[in-house]
Amino acid sequence: DITVVKSMKSPPAGVKLVMEAICVLKGIKPDRIPDPAGTGKMIEDYWGPSKKLLGDMKFLESLKNYDKDNISPKAMKEIRKTYISNPEFDPEKIKIASTAAEGLCRWVRAMDSYDEVIKIVAPKKEALAQAEKDLNEALSALKVKQDSLKEVQNKLAALEQKLAQAQKEKGGTCSSQFL
Repeated sequence: DITVVKSMKSPPAGVKLVMEAICVLKGIKPDRIPDPAGTGKMIEDYWGPSKKLLGDMKFLESLKNYDKDNISPKAMKEIRKTYISNPEFDPEKIKIASTAAEGLCRWVRAMDSYDEVIKIVAPKKEALAQAEKDLNEALSALKVKQDSLKEVQNKLAALEQKLAQAQKEKGGTCSSQFL
């Protein structure tokens, strides 16, 4: 399916839209080309970089291994503003032009959803890590105190034993007031 998309000379708008979004997520810059409408202005075109990307033998693997935990905020802002909010950036609409592009569209949408969730989960993970650190410190302090208490209890038991021994030797003349 990907080879079909790559071989398109003039891809449908939906396919171009999806490939633009992938380029944005991967940090690939567009080409600056003259406006085909003949306005004389230069426009940004992602199709050239998209074809290079699609030509990469490890393209699909690069999507599977994409570092979704570190998507740049700038890229996500662009994705949400330009693509996710675009009614044409819908997998069902993209599917009409290309099933491969539909899958890529779903991948972009999944990255958006993941990024939204990670923003909620990340602070909770940090709070959990801090709470676990605090717990470990408290448990360490507790162990020190328990060891100290055990030492004092052992000394007390030894003293009580000495007292009992002394009372026995003196015939019970020692008073228990020293306990």
